[in-house]
Amino acid sequence: MITDLDNPAGLDPVRVGAKAAALAAARAAGAAVLPGFVVDGAASRGHMDLGASTLPERGSGGARLVVSGSPIVFAPELVAAGDRLGERLVARSSTLLESSGEWSGAFASYVDIGPGDLPKAVAGCWASVFSVAALERQEAAGIAPGSFPMSVLVQPAVEPETGGWAELSAGGDIVVHGIKGSPGPLLQGWATGHSARFRGRWAGDELIELVGISNLEAIRVELEIASEAIGANRCEWALSDRVWALQFGQTSVSKSVDTPLVLGADIPDAVVDLVRVLVMAPGALGEEMVIPWAMGGLPSVDVVPDPGGSDPIGRARDLCRELTEDVWGLPWAKARDSAQEAMSGLRGTDPRPAIERLLGLRAPDPARSLRLLGILRGLRLELSERGVVADQHDAWHLGLEAVESALEGRTVSMPTRIGIGRWEPLVASVVLATMMPRRGTPVSPGIGAGRRVDVADPHEARSERRGVVTAIHPVPNLASLLWDAAGLVTRSGSPAAHLFEAARALRLPAVCGLDLGEVRDEVLAVDGHGGAVAGLSLEQEL
Repeated sequence: MITDLDNPAGLDPVRVGAKAAALAAARAAGAAVLPGFVVDGAASRGHMDLGASTLPERGSGGARLVVSGSPIVFAPELVAAGDRLGERLVARSSTLLESSGEWSGAFASYVDIGPGDLPKAVAGCWASVFSVAALERQEAAGIAPGSFPMSVLVQPAVEPETGGWAELSAGGDIVVHGIKGSPGPLLQGWATGHSARFRGRWAGDELIELVGISNLEAIRVELEIASEAIGANRCEWALSDRVWALQFGQTSVSKSVDTPLVLGADIPDAVVDLVRVLVMAPGALGEEMVIPWAMGGLPSVDVVPDPGGSDPIGRARDLCRELTEDVWGLPWAKARDSAQEAMSGLRGTDPRPAIERLLGLRAPDPARSLRLLGILRGLRLELSERGVVADQHDAWHLGLEAVESALEGRTVSMPTRIGIGRWEPLVASVVLATMMPRRGTPVSPGIGAGRRVDVADPHEARSERRGVVTAIHPVPNLASLLWDAAGLVTRSGSPAAHLFEAARALRLPAVCGLDLGEVRDEVLAVDGHGGAVAGLSLEQEL
C-alpha cells in the first residue's frame, strides 16, 4: 500500500496518481524533487465507496466525516514510513484526474504535520473528494462522486524563503512568478506576487531582487529537465536551502475561439442590436423562433409573460412564420431559407456580405413580435417552475419540439455542457470592435463572450451557460463554474493561481488584475491573448 518515489512502481500514474508519477519520473531524471513515498490509490477504495454511499443521505459534511473518521488498517506502517522522512511532513492528493489542469487545487493538502498525524492527513485527503467545491467540480465534469481512487503523496516539509510557479513556452521563453514565503497565497489566488521572464536574459527587477538570478537559473534548469524527461512545461517551486520542484504539469489545450472575425472598420448599429438578441435569445429556441425575424430589429419594450391561449406552441409557430415573412418580404419557404442563409453567412469567416443583407430588412411588427416573445417567456417560465430546466434562461437551449415534449410530460434532458456556441465568435468580435476595451493581465488564451456573471460566494453561485465569470480573487472554489463558461475576469490575483491553470486547461480566455466596476446586465467579450475586456449593455430582457 506504500510505494517509495524511487521505486519503479512510482512511475505508474494508475497506482500513484498523476502528480506523484510526474515527480517520480522527474526525480529519476535528475530534477530537484524531494524524496518521499505514496499511499497507493488502491488503499482509498473502501473509504471512497463509504463516502459515496453516505453522500445521498448525509450530504457533503456527513460523507467527509465518515471518510475521515474511518480507521486506516496500515496506520502503523504509514507512521513508520513517515518517521524515516523526518519530523515535518507534507501530505498531498494525487489522482489520475490531476493529469489535467481542470483539477488543479481541487483536493486537500496537509502541510507541516508530524509522522503521527499521517493517518488523519491521508484520510483527510480522501475525504476532500466529498467537499462541496470538489463535488461541484465532479458534477460539472460528469464524474460520479468518489468513483476514482486517490493516492496520497508524502514528502518532507520545506520552509520556503520564496515560492511560486513557472512555465516554459513552446518558443523557449520562461515566465516565473514568485512571492516571499510560502507559495500558497499565490497559488490559491489571494496574492499577486512578482514575475520575471527569460528571453535570452532575465527581466523583472522585483522578482530578480527577491529570488536572485542564480535561483531563477535553477528553476529554468528544473523545467528543462522535466520537459525533456516527461514533457512537462509547468512547475511549482520553492526556495529554501536550494530550489525544489514541488509539482510538474503540462498545459492541455481544447477547442476555443482564437481570432476575431473580419468585420470591417464601421459596424452598423443593426449588427450591434443583433448581438444583443443573440445573447438574450441563445440556443436552439432562440435560433428557431427569434433570430429569423429579429434580424430586422426588436421592439424597445420590456417583454412580459403571455400564456398564449389554448395552444401556445401553435400560436408561437404561426407568429414566427408571419414575422419572418414580413421582415424578409417573401413567402414563408423563401423567407425561412433566406434567413438561414443570412445566419450561416453571419457565422462565417467573413460576415460582411450577410451584414449588407441585414441592413435591407424591414422592421418586424412591434405588437406581434412582443406577443411571440411573451409566449416564449411564458413557456420558459413554466418549464422552470416544473423543474425541467434550472431557470428560464436555460430553456433557450431547448428547441420548440423539446419544449412541447416537456410540457406534455415526456422526459427531456439538458446537455451537461453547451460549449462554444455558433454565434460566440460574432458576438465577441462585434463587442471587442465597437466598445472601448479595458485591459488587464492576460492569463489564458482564446476569445469568448457571454453575459456577465458576478460571483461573490462560489457556493451560492450558478454560472450561466456560456457566461463570463467575474470575481474579486481567483480562488480554486470557482473552478466548477468554468466548465461551461465563456470567459473569466478577476480583479486581483496572479497568473500563477490554480484557477487560471484550470482555465488554461479548459482553454477558457481569462484576464486578471482588472476592475470592471459595478455595471451589471452587460455582455462581456474577453480577449485572453491581449488582456482586453469590453462590455456591451443589453438594455432590455426577453
